[in-house]
Formats: sequence, C-alpha cells, structure tokens
Amino acid sequence: MADAAPYDQLIPGIGYEFHDVTNLFLEAASELEPDNVLFMENFTLQESMSAIEIGEPRLDSGIIVQEQLRPPFNPFAPLLPEEVCWILDRAVAYEMEFHAGNFLAHTVHTLLFVHHVREITPDVVDDYINQDDSARPIELITIVMRAAVAGILKCCDLTWRELSKGGVFDTEDWQSDKCEVSLLEGLPIPYILAQLDEAVEWLTQSTVPVRWKNALKARLQLRKTLLQVMSTDITRNRIEFQQLVFQAQNDLHTVQANPSPECEPDSPAQLAFDPYIGRRLQTATPIRVVPPPSFEETCKALKYLLDGLLEVGFLESFDNLSTWQLVGNLRLWDPDSPLRVPYLRSLTQSIFYDGTFILNKYPFDWVVDRFFSEGVGLTYGSIKAAVTARWCGPEAEPPLRKVERSLYKLIAPHVRALWHNPPRRRRHFMKALVEWHSLYDSLVHTVQNLEMEDLPPNNVLSRLPDIALSWRLSLVQEVVLSGFQLELYAPQEKPFSYWYTVQVIEAHLECLDRMSVVVQEGMHICLALLFISCPTDAFHSLQALCSALFLVTLPLISFDWAQVRANFYRRYKWAFRAEYDIFDTAVVAQPVLYDYMQTSGELIEDDKISLPSDYVMLAREILRGLVESNDTGGWAALWSRDSIEFLRRLLSVCDALQNLPHTEDEMNDFDVGRLKWDPAFHPWFPSVGPLEGRNP
Repeated sequence: MADAAPYDQLIPGIGYEFHDVTNLFLEAASELEPDNVLFMENFTLQESMSAIEIGEPRLDSGIIVQEQLRPPFNPFAPLLPEEVCWILDRAVAYEMEFHAGNFLAHTVHTLLFVHHVREITPDVVDDYINQDDSARPIELITIVMRAAVAGILKCCDLTWRELSKGGVFDTEDWQSDKCEVSLLEGLPIPYILAQLDEAVEWLTQSTVPVRWKNALKARLQLRKTLLQVMSTDITRNRIEFQQLVFQAQNDLHTVQANPSPECEPDSPAQLAFDPYIGRRLQTATPIRVVPPPSFEETCKALKYLLDGLLEVGFLESFDNLSTWQLVGNLRLWDPDSPLRVPYLRSLTQSIFYDGTFILNKYPFDWVVDRFFSEGVGLTYGSIKAAVTARWCGPEAEPPLRKVERSLYKLIAPHVRALWHNPPRRRRHFMKALVEWHSLYDSLVHTVQNLEMEDLPPNNVLSRLPDIALSWRLSLVQEVVLSGFQLELYAPQEKPFSYWYTVQVIEAHLECLDRMSVVVQEGMHICLALLFISCPTDAFHSLQALCSALFLVTLPLISFDWAQVRANFYRRYKWAFRAEYDIFDTAVVAQPVLYDYMQTSGELIEDDKISLPSDYVMLAREILRGLVESNDTGGWAALWSRDSIEFLRRLLSVCDALQNLPHTEDEMNDFDVGRLKWDPAFHPWFPSVGPLEGRNP
C-alpha cells in the first residue's frame, strides 16, 4: 500500500496544481480605500453580494462579535432577592412583548433560566451545591425562580394554543415559532400551581427581608392567578373567571406598590438574559434585539391585558348580536387605546364561535332568529310561518333555505372579523358585501312573491329586505371610512370618500326610516354602526361632518378625469365585482363616479357654495344633545359610557374644525393644507392646523 499523502496535500488547493493567490488580492487592493467598490463590465451588485463571505456579520447571525461576548451562564449562581425580583419583572416585560407579536426567540427565550428550568430542581441541586450565604439562599433559584419560570412558560403555552386556533394570523398578528424550546406542554397546570404555592410557602418561612419577601410573593401570586385565568373556560365558569381577573388586578396593584430596583451592570442578574440566544436555537429568524419595556410600561400592558380579559368575561354573558358588534366597533374606533393584543382578539372569537356552537350553547338557528328579532322584533319562526302561508311565487316554496344558508355564512364570520386586525377586518367586509347583497336579493324576491293585499302598506313582511340592507350599508360605510384610519387615501381621493359616505348614510337613513315604522314600541333595531338610542340624529351628525369635509377638500380634486377614473375603479373594485351581475335586484348606494364629477363641477362653478362651518355647527348641536342626554339604550349595558365617549370624540372633532371657513371669502382663501389627518386624533376626520407663521 502506498504511503498516505502528507496532511498539507489534503487541504483543498494543494496537490491539484492550484496556487495560493491571497497575496495577489492583497496587493491589488492595497490602494483601495475602505467603503470603496470597484466595478467592471457584467459584474453587478448581485455578483458582488454573492462574493461576500458567509461570516459577514450583517448576513450571518451566528457570528459573535467582540461586543457580544458574554461569560458562560451559571443557572446556580446565587442571587439577592431584589435581583430575583428584577429578573422576574424583566421576564414579564418580555412576555408582554411576545403578546405584542414578537418572536419567542427575541423575548421570552432570552431568559436563560427558560433553558435550564428542568435542571434547577431542589432534589438535584442540593446533592452537589453547598451554599451558606444567608443573603443569597439557593432556594431563591431552586424554588422561587423555578416556579416563576415554569409559570411564565405555561402561560406562554396556553397563549400559543389559543393563538394557533386560527382566529388571528401567524406571522401577521403573532409568531408561532417555538424554536424547539419546550413551553412545558406536557406538565399539568395543577403541578405548576403547586410549585407556585410551594414557593410562596418557602418565602413566608424564609429569612428574606420583609420588603423583598412581600415583593416576591406578590409576583408569584400574580403569576398563579394569571395561569388560573388563562386555564379557566369562560363559557363554563364565567363567575370564577371574572373573580380570578379581579384577583389578578389586585395582585398587579400589589406588584406596582413593590417595584424592583434597577439592576447594577456588574450584577450576575444581568447574565440571566441573552438577546442573542437565537443563534443557539433551531430557528431561521434573523437576530433582532427587542428592548424590554420599563416596569411602568410593563404594568400598563398587564393592566390592559387584564382589562381586556375582564371585558371578554362580561361580553360572554350577552347573547345578542348588537352588543357584540357594539364592542367590536368601539374597540377599533377608540384612538386612545391600542389594538387589543392577539391573544384577547383570538379568545373573543373563540368564545363567540368555537367551531360547533355559538356562545358554546346555541346552534346556528339561533343566529337566524337573532338577526330578525333584533331587526324587526319578530322571531324567525313567526316570520317563516307567515311567509310560507302567503307564498304565491313560481317556485314550490319560498327561498328561505337560501336565506338561512346566507346567514350561516355571514353572521359568525362577521362577528369574528370584528376582532381581526384593521386591514384584515376591512378586507373581510369588502369580500362579504357580495354575499350580503345576495341575502338582500333573496329577501326582495321573497317579499315580491307574497300575497299581502289584506295587510297594511307598512307591515313587517314588507320590510324584511331592509334588515339585510341596513347591515350591508353599515359595512359599506365602515369600508370607506376605515380607509382614513388605515391612511390608504391619496389627497385627491379624500373628497370622493367623504362625498360617497354622505350618499351611503342617506340611503341608510331611508332604510332605517322604513324599518322604524314597523318596529314595535320599545324595541331596539340593530343599527350596526353607532348603536345609540337616537340613530337618525347620530347618523345626521356624521353625515353633516362628511359633508363639511367634502366641501373643504374640493381643492384637492384632480381634473385629470382619466387618471381619476382609473384610481376610482382601482380603489372601489370591491363594488364592481362580476358576481353582482347574477342578481336581479340592483345594488343600493353604489359609488357612481359621474354623479361625483357632476356634483363637484357644479359646486366649484357655483358662487354661492355651502359653507363647511354650517355643517360643523349642525353636527355639534346634534352631538351635544346626544351627549347631554347620556342615554345609549338598555342593550348598550356595560358599554354605555364607551358609547357616550365615542360621541364626545366626535364632538371634539367639531371643536377641532371650528377654524373652517365661515364666509365665502374665507372659503376662497382657505388653505386645504391646514387639514391634518391623524388616526391618533380621530380615525376618520382631520383637525385644522394654524395658519402659516402663526402660533396655535
């Protein structure tokens, strides 16, 4: 056998007539300044990027630069009680960032105790660790830290399970990548609750200073209650769930009263978090350092989570569609509070419809019955019997089965969509408009083929199509106005949006007027928009504000009608889908570009144009009367105050628009650039900024 080749000849490039050209490149680049790039023919940026070595820090998250070097983490390193408090607070801060939609690898998994939770058990540690520091008892690690981390992981597990049901969207609302790190999926909840109780008991009997003993016990108790809240089925144990949420709110107040001190840079507690832990996990996600919120911000986020859980507990007790729509709309239209975290939005959807029952107890027939009973005050059974008895159409029976199927397809997804993120919600409403018109068409066809000569003109049966039309028009209005909240409209699109909203509200008011004639006294129509006891007044105020904004934004109109037409059909393509052609009934309140162009041209040429300030004044008077009456109807229930607050915000819009032109001369001189649309101020309407060169 021949002798083995020398080691250096096994290195690639040696022994195959290759030559080392390193020095050649160094010599060629000796006069090249840093950050300079040489280009040659057919050598593009793509070829340049392909030539960069894999160890380039910007492309390779696995590389560790000098600034990121850390000493090895010792999970058994003794800690002071206040350091444990600081770690637990920071861990909760990262947990809130996970709820906000960040990756586990960038938030909860950065707590290194998460990866050693199975090791820091008393039975294992006591065998080979001998620690006599009374100020830093090892039980703070093996009992307190272990129980708290287990509670955090189990809460994340329950959150993950809820979010994975599909009510919210992975990679859009939340991130499902666990990086193959255990969230203690196999451990039963009672076992972890027992660990938390054991930790509280040890603290009670320990020699830890009273201040930090109380602070640690408060944090453990809050974690225990949070775990109990998340593991309680609201539909079966509503009272227990609400009591637990109240208890968690009290525990949070106790935690806020015992804040942890800021941890020193040289404290071993600082080593408990590694923002670059992702390079050691099974994940394809690039490293991103997520700065944890402050203690105050974390408590605020926790409070908002608990407030949302309490609202979910209350909402579960209401079995009418109007209240569910009310809450869903108010939460989106409130600029003062952020969008509910994905966990809350998913939980709300799961409670309303779990895939089998509505509110965990009603079949889909309940949806049909509520649709009609909240619309005209009659049950679906009585309406079905009357329609069947008076049917005289060419078909053997009325198309009520088609009506039922449409409602099955529409109502539950509609209510769930109220808790989607705003873009998803808007897209769902746009797609559902065709099916809503199909329902309207079926009801029109039904009414047209009923024998009703012996009935008064304004009878309940004649108004059945208006129930579906009312729902559809409210959705059209929401689709158009939500474009302002999502900041979708270019400046030249805003006049049409306000003008079209005025037309939709006008059609909606006519629909409500027809319905109000047949509704029994004391019944509340499902209004699907503002949900207050004086719908026509509220709609009139909204219509007046849209009219004012249409007039004042007239200078934004583009006279390149070819471009305007192209933009129009692009923006409102949802209104011109081919599916509408199969229906016999015309679509109500369609956007018509010609009418808009004609109206705009007449207003621009008219010397006596209406003043926007007049419409604002009208809206202010209407809203002031509604706010002072402080009456939202009995069905608004626990959200009456929120409904009044929504009207107050509309009233504040009127105040913000008080600088609109009051005379024709001011109208001609008004600078439309002073209008400032800011969703943080109001989702639909702008404020008027000061004149250039003047103080506010």
